[in-house]
Amino acid sequence: MRLSPLHIPRKQQLKVVDRAMNVVAVLHPLTAVPQVYKIYATQDVAGISLLTWVLFMLIGVVFLAYGLVHRLKSLILLQVLWFVIDALVVIGVLLYG
Repeated sequence: MRLSPLHIPRKQQLKVVDRAMNVVAVLHPLTAVPQVYKIYATQDVAGISLLTWVLFMLIGVVFLAYGLVHRLKSLILLQVLWFVIDALVVIGVLLYG
């Protein structure tokens, strides 16, 4: 068995990183929920760039395609959740901007 520089077997390292990625795939998009809440609760979109959020969506489509082609479930989940968040922001800006 080959040991890594951390003296943890590679298979065990991969398992830890995979689990971390699964958690982060859900938590990372949730970091934008306060932004979405602010938009819909206050109906105030001052300082929010429509172009930025549309570009986030478009770039995310490339990452989603990559995840689908390579069957990377964590990346697919991450990008689907981000797409939903991005879409909510874009819709909010269009509604209240």
